[in-house]
Amino acid sequence: MHKLEEGILDPSEIHFLQPSAFALESLFCLQHIGIFYCDSRYVVTHPYWESVLLLCIDEGELEVSFRDELFTAKRGDAVVIDCRHEHSYHAWDGLKFHYLHFTGISAFTYAAQLYKLNHSARLENANSDTLDHTFQNLLHLARAQTNAQNEHRMSVCIHMMLCELAESCYNLPAASNASIDRAIRFMECHLTENISLDEIAAHVGLSKYYFNRLFSRYTGMTPHRYFINMRVQYAKRLLLTTYASVEEVAEACGFDNPSNFIRLFKHIVHMTPSAFRKIPF
Repeated sequence: MHKLEEGILDPSEIHFLQPSAFALESLFCLQHIGIFYCDSRYVVTHPYWESVLLLCIDEGELEVSFRDELFTAKRGDAVVIDCRHEHSYHAWDGLKFHYLHFTGISAFTYAAQLYKLNHSARLENANSDTLDHTFQNLLHLARAQTNAQNEHRMSVCIHMMLCELAESCYNLPAASNASIDRAIRFMECHLTENISLDEIAAHVGLSKYYFNRLFSRYTGMTPHRYFINMRVQYAKRLLLTTYASVEEVAEACGFDNPSNFIRLFKHIVHMTPSAFRKIPF
């Protein structure tokens, strides 16, 4: 392999691809992919680049600077970087990692979501067997260099890897999972009541501030928003399976004021309850 930077050792490999116009508009697009073996001479500083970097450590350590972070990624860790932000990394002897640069639909918003969920560009112990297997499939497609035929499969592989990383961010200790499950069951049992965050947190024995953070991380939304969504879903079922008036549905779902119910329903569903009821399912 031609050494693009100092410190890249044999048997490193890299493969470049050129996405089509369709892929850039509609898919996740692989720009280049590789496996690097490095020593401590490998030091890289990247300026602005329209790309997302996903990097997984197989052996050794890599020191990374990104945004306000300075961390050391170790074996089993994954790193996701929006390359539009300046970043740098420095290898220690004995480093092996595999990586890909990609762009296309939702690439940057997905990277931002992973950063938000994890509160860091480093995802500890996220390099699962599933992630590694999907990477190997992607590498096989890149080696084939039949880019136009494989773009769709490459996009699926990238999406699967991002999905695996997102799921790793949602993983919580068993006790935390149990608390969230108890909270959701409590909401289901009080669907027609105006229960508060304090009441739900008290039911699971947590402070409301900690519970709010925990629940938001697990579900992707606050307890209040989750409860409102549950009530709206219940309203949908009543609208489609009963002859109850909109006012009666509002009352059955715990809304004191039908006007507030209609306004909230329209905000979430993007149509009024009456319009929703007329949709042929």
